[in-house]
Amino acid sequence: MNSIRKTFFAAAIAAFAAVTASAQAPAASRPAAPQGGAAAAIAEGKFAIIDTDAFNDQTNGIKRLVAAFQTVEREFKPRRDEIQSLRTRLEALVKEVESTKAVAAPAALAAKAEQAQQLETEIKRKQEDGQKALDKRVQDLTGPVYQDIGNALQAFARARGLTVIFDVSKMQGVVMVVNESIDITAPFIADYNQRNPATAAASAPAARP
Repeated sequence: MNSIRKTFFAAAIAAFAAVTASAQAPAASRPAAPQGGAAAAIAEGKFAIIDTDAFNDQTNGIKRLVAAFQTVEREFKPRRDEIQSLRTRLEALVKEVESTKAVAAPAALAAKAEQAQQLETEIKRKQEDGQKALDKRVQDLTGPVYQDIGNALQAFARARGLTVIFDVSKMQGVVMVVNESIDITAPFIADYNQRNPATAAASAPAARP
């Protein structure tokens, strides 16, 4: 589910980037390029870094987001347990066939092989159905939270005069941070958690088992 979390937050960061870009002066109002080799004017601005992977940390992350994923995990545990039980039955059946194939009657072996095939088909179907239901439930619960996080990050940045925020979780090996004071991850998480209680996360109806 970590890939799902990253996909959702990528959209929020993209929205923030669009807002910061639109906040710059319109192209028509900017001064023309200087003539005669004069130095070009560069817009001043502040930038910071953030690590969005930290939002999912169960201890120090964004509580609403963590609560949403915990709700999904809790709701889908019966499905996982059922599939695991079917796998255990299948493994036992395959082992039984292998250990008795030299002495068991061909008809009995064929019946067990057919039973194993049916179990394998059932497991595959339940896994596919479960994954679809899981993806939808994750979107239902975390989508609004990620959207709210994106909006909150924009407000957080504007209040501090920030123009650009780099998400270092998406730029590993590209960005070298030499001044940790520009990292707003912990302050933003603390600010968001203070303004948004975790109980607000799981407001969507529970998924069917």
